Amino acid sequence: MCAALQTLSTRPRDIGKAAALVKRGGIVAYPTDTVYGLGCDPHNPQALKRAMAVKGRRKKSFPILVSSPRLADRIVVMDRRAKALASKFWPGPLTLVLKPRVGFPNSLTLRRKTIAVRCPKNRIALKLIRRCGGLLTGTSANLTGQPPCTSAKMVRRCLADRIDAVLDGGPSPGRTGSTIVRIDSRGVTILRKGPIRNERVTRALSTTSSPHRRG
Repeated sequence: MCAALQTLSTRPRDIGKAAALVKRGGIVAYPTDTVYGLGCDPHNPQALKRAMAVKGRRKKSFPILVSSPRLADRIVVMDRRAKALASKFWPGPLTLVLKPRVGFPNSLTLRRKTIAVRCPKNRIALKLIRRCGGLLTGTSANLTGQPPCTSAKMVRRCLADRIDAVLDGGPSPGRTGSTIVRIDSRGVTILRKGPIRNERVTRALSTTSSPHRRG
C-alpha cells in the first residue's frame, strides 16, 4: 500500500489521516507513553501479515492498545487481579497478557491462547486509537532485534518506506517498552521488566487473595 513514508503532525486533521490509513489496511507509527508504536487494524489479517513482515523474524504476537480500560474488559477476561492492576496503572506503561473474550486473526495471536493489552497514557496515541475504533496494535516501531524507535526521525531512518506514515509527536518520554505481566490460573508472572517496578505490581496485588509470583 505504501509508496513514500508520510510524516504527519499531531493535529486533529493529520490524526484523522492516520486513522483513515489504518482503516484501509495501512500501517502507521505513532508516539506512546513509552516508545513509538507500530499500528494497524488488529482485525485485518492482511494488515497484520504486512506488519509482521515489516518487523521481520518475530515470534511474539502483537499487543493491542485500547482507548479505555472499559473497552479492554470487552476483549479480554479481566479478573480481579487484572482489574486491580488496570485500576492502579492504566492509562500507563503496563501490558497485561490475558485470555481473549473475542476472536482475533491468527496473524495477531500466532495461535496463542492469550493476547496482550494495554491502555497507554499519551493523548496523541489515545486520540488515534479512538479514531481507529478503539483498538490498535501497539508493537514497538523497529525491526526485530534493533532498539525501539524513540522519535519520528528514528522511525523514518529505521523503517523508511516499509510503512505508510508516522505521526511526529516529538521524542519519546522513555527508552524502553512497557512492563509486561501475565495473569492466568497459575498466578501472576512478570514477563518483562519496564517502567513499572516489580514491587509496585506486588503492592497493587496485595489487596487480592489470588496468589502471585514473579517471573
